[in-house]
Amino acid sequence: MLDSAKKHKVAVDNLSLAIEKGEVFGLLGVNGAGKTTTFKMLAGEITSTSGDSYFTGMKISENLKRVRQNLGYCPQFDALIENLTVREQL
Repeated sequence: MLDSAKKHKVAVDNLSLAIEKGEVFGLLGVNGAGKTTTFKMLAGEITSTSGDSYFTGMKISENLKRVRQNLGYCPQFDALIENLTVREQL
């Protein structure tokens, strides 16, 4: 149970999107809209609390190494992600 002083915040809820092969895309929105969280989930940097994410038909949480071999991700801040290898960063 959450402490009454803390408020539970949902970063991403009921998101559904499809990106065509070879497509480059970005998300625009106000601060706190869930853009960074969405990209972190798609890149496998964080896991979602519910639901599934797929990349080329593969469940990201079960095929993270293969997904990262084919996915490019460039965050606005903190561009070096600790749990990626140098090759994955590039």
